[in-house]
Amino acid sequence: MQQNRETNLLDDLPISPMRMLEESPNGWVVTDGSGAIRFLNVRSEEMFGYQREELLGRAVEVLVPESLRRAHTGHRAAYAKHPTMRPMGLDLRLTGRRKDGTEFPVAISLGPVETSQGIFVIAVIRDISDRLAMEEERNRLRVELEMEHERDRIGMDLHDGIMQEIYAAGLTLDLALADLRERPDVAEAEIERSIEQLHEVIRNIRSYIFDLRPRQFAGSLDGALTELVREFRQNTQIEIVELVPELGAEVEYRSATAAYHIVHEALSNVRKHANATLVSLQVERAENDVLIEVRDNGRGFDASAEMPQAHRGIRNMEARARDASCELAVTSMPGEGTVVAIRVPLAG
Repeated sequence: MQQNRETNLLDDLPISPMRMLEESPNGWVVTDGSGAIRFLNVRSEEMFGYQREELLGRAVEVLVPESLRRAHTGHRAAYAKHPTMRPMGLDLRLTGRRKDGTEFPVAISLGPVETSQGIFVIAVIRDISDRLAMEEERNRLRVELEMEHERDRIGMDLHDGIMQEIYAAGLTLDLALADLRERPDVAEAEIERSIEQLHEVIRNIRSYIFDLRPRQFAGSLDGALTELVREFRQNTQIEIVELVPELGAEVEYRSATAAYHIVHEALSNVRKHANATLVSLQVERAENDVLIEVRDNGRGFDASAEMPQAHRGIRNMEARARDASCELAVTSMPGEGTVVAIRVPLAG
C-alpha cells in the first residue's frame, strides 16, 4: 500500500522526475560497468564545458585531470568490486577537468544502481570553487586576526618589558655618574651592569624584529628558507643547523609561500617558547613533494592536548597549510623537543 502511495505521489508531480534530474543544480553523470558515460545532465555539460554528444560513450576519466587518470581507473575498479553509496575520495581534494584543460575542485557522491544490463554508477558532482574560496577567505581573516593579537602582545611586551629594561639601564648609569668621583670602583661595576643590561635589550629587540618584520615571499623557496636561517642566526643566540637543497621553481608559488610563513612561525615559536639550544631546518625532495622539517631540542609540550587560546602560532600554521593544500604535522612531548613537518606538493 505504501508503494502505491509513493507511485501516486510521483505521478502527481508537476514535472517529470527526468526533468527534475536535468534541471538539478548539481551535475549528474551515470557510467556503466566499463566506466563509459551513459548519461549526463545539463549542469554537467555546463560544469565541464562539453556538449552531451561529446561525452556519451567515452570513459569517465576524460573528466579527470590527466595526471590522476591512471589512479582513478584503479579506484573505479576497486569500487566496482564493493559498490556502495558514499562520498568519493574521503579526506582528499577532488579535482575535475574541463574541456579547455582547466581544473576545478569538486565534491562527488557515488551510488550504484543494479539494472538488467549490470551495475551502473551514479555520480552527483558539485563545483565547490565558491565554497573553498569562502573557506580560504575565512582562514585568511582568521590568520590576520591572530597576527593582530600577536602584534598587540608584542607591543605590550615592548612597552612593559623593553622600556623597563632601558629605564633600568639608564637609572644604573645615573648612579654610576654620581659615584664616579668618590667611588670609582663602584661606578665601574654599575657601568658594566648597564652595558650588560643594554646588550640584553639589543638581543630582545632583535628577536622582536625577527617576529615583526613584514614577510613578503619572493623567489625560490630554498633561497627564502636560507634567508630565514640567516636572520634567525643574527637575531637569536640559538644554534641552528640547515640542510636546504636547491629547489628552483619546482614548488608551486602558493604552496611555497605558505611553507615559508609556516617555517617562520615555527622558528618564532622556538625562540619564544621552546627554551631550546639547538634547532635544525631540513628539506628533502621526494618524487611528488617536498618535506620540510623544523626540529628543536627544547622543552616540548603535550601535542595531544587541546591547544589553548594562547597557542595562536600553531593555529596560524594549520590555517596556512589548509589553504595551500599542504600537509602539516606537529609532534612533541614534554622534555623531548618539537618537530614541525610540512609536506609541500610539487608544481604540476
